[in-house]
Amino acid sequence: MSNRILVAYASRYGSTAEIAQAIGKVLSDDATVDVLSMTEVADPAAYDAAVVGAPIYSSDWMPEATEWVKSHGPAWKKMRTACFVVSLRLRDVTQEIRTVEEAAINVEKVILNPVSVGLFAGALDYSKLGAIVKLQVQTKGLPEGDFRDWAAIRSWAAEIKPLLLPEY
Repeated sequence: MSNRILVAYASRYGSTAEIAQAIGKVLSDDATVDVLSMTEVADPAAYDAAVVGAPIYSSDWMPEATEWVKSHGPAWKKMRTACFVVSLRLRDVTQEIRTVEEAAINVEKVILNPVSVGLFAGALDYSKLGAIVKLQVQTKGLPEGDFRDWAAIRSWAAEIKPLLLPEY
C-alpha cells in the first residue's frame, strides 16, 4: 500500500474525533491512514489524500479548523480531499438543515475543493461541558444524547474511497 491518507479533525469534546477514527478505520483497508488532530499534523502535503472534519459552532465551522485549512492552502492543490461536518442540528435530517450546515464551510470548500462533503449529527454530553457552555446549550434547547449514525458515517467513508484513491 503506497497510498497515504490523512484524516485530520478538530474536536472540542470528542464527538468529531470519534467520527474521524471511524472514517479512518474504513479507509485503512486500502491505504496507510493517519487519524490526527489538526494540531498534530506537521505537513499535510506529505499525504496523497486527506479527509478534513470539524464541528459547527454558532453557524460556522470550528474556527481552529478554518485557520488550519487556510494555513496549509498550497497543500490542498496537490491532493484529493473530502471534508465532513458534525452538528447537532443534523439530527433532524431535512434538506434545509443540510444546506445550511454545508454552507457553513463555504470558505473551506473553496480552499479544499472536496470530492465529497459528509454531514453528520454529533453527540452532546452535558457532563463534558463547563458551566457557562452548558447553560448556553440548554438555553438553546439542544438535547443531550448521541445522535451519530455510525452506519451512515461508515457508508460515506466507503463511498469516498474510490474518489480519494482512483486506483481503488
